[in-house]
Amino acid sequence: MSDVRSKESLVFNPRKLKEARLARGLTILELAEILNVTKQAVSQFELGNAMPKAETMMAIINALELPRMYFYEHDEQEYIGNTFFRKSSTTPKKVLDMQRARANWVYRIYSYLEKYINFPRLNIPNTSIFGNKEWSTETIEELASYVRKKWDLGDKPILNMINVLEKNGIIVAELNIGNEKVDAFCQFRSGRPLVIVGDDKGSAVRRQFDLAHELGHLLMHSWVEDQEQLTKEEYRRIEDEANHFASSFLLPESSFRKTVKTNYTLDDYVELKKYWRVSIAAMIMRAKEVRIISENRYTYLQKLISMKKMRKKEPLDDVLPLSHPTILRKAVRMLLESKIKTEMEIVYDVKISANEIERICQLEPGTLNFKENEPVVELKDIMLRRKHFGS
Repeated sequence: MSDVRSKESLVFNPRKLKEARLARGLTILELAEILNVTKQAVSQFELGNAMPKAETMMAIINALELPRMYFYEHDEQEYIGNTFFRKSSTTPKKVLDMQRARANWVYRIYSYLEKYINFPRLNIPNTSIFGNKEWSTETIEELASYVRKKWDLGDKPILNMINVLEKNGIIVAELNIGNEKVDAFCQFRSGRPLVIVGDDKGSAVRRQFDLAHELGHLLMHSWVEDQEQLTKEEYRRIEDEANHFASSFLLPESSFRKTVKTNYTLDDYVELKKYWRVSIAAMIMRAKEVRIISENRYTYLQKLISMKKMRKKEPLDDVLPLSHPTILRKAVRMLLESKIKTEMEIVYDVKISANEIERICQLEPGTLNFKENEPVVELKDIMLRRKHFGS
């Protein structure tokens, strides 16, 4: 690790302050109160019209729990593009801003690791054969079958959607989204799509559906430049399309039909949940979609679900194992175990606190702990590193 720093790297970057504030879910006023400065002062810092004094800078570092060097970097490109949020109309803007900022941290870590690690090849099926942005029920069903075929999934249950996405080159991360009205979101990043799921839901089947829903957005809605500019009708339509894709992808019609009967009770659907790893509510909806059950039967079962208070928590939700992202954790461990990088180098290079990197990468707390005076050993030639991971 070189100690040589350019003059530019010592210049405060106002954009990084704003990003850090948003990532912590703070308004300008809230941060100002923590720093014991005026709202106008923080605003001037973020606009680049004023520089924080030394004592203020230290307060910023402590308040936002990020290393000093984070606020002095200028080599990272800001992400410009749409973020697909599964959200309520009442979700606060600052919650959405917080998740966009945290997604930047996830991608920052991936971009760093990608310099040394050969991640799975991105394998997103080409959907141009299905036409433009108009998706019918039939074409969504066809798309779901097409993706299953391209990914060699057959027509059996998908037990781990995270594994499926990571295997095909999509970066998945698990974060504390901090608001029950946001389940998951995704971004079209250059070269690597990014999918984020919340860490506070605790339901394996809900996570399965969330991930399939986000995959639907990635496949069908690249035309959306800014979700916030969509009309309510357009937003509802793309959400319905993503939901229909998730249902079709997780419950292929031909094989799903073989497992469901028209007179199935809720107890029967509980047993099916073990097999398909999809919620009871989603399976009943799917049974109606493909005309296994009538509208009347569907309504009856929905009333039973409400009566049994199964809207928020279903049977087996606390039994079926919850899958977690693995690809970033494996990449960090590979760097450490192969002695390509030390714990200190990773923290220094990424410019995010060790605790934050550990949380994002699903690492055990303390994995990136290092002693202040620990000697640093590094390879001299990048070619030596390539021997570990290929060219």
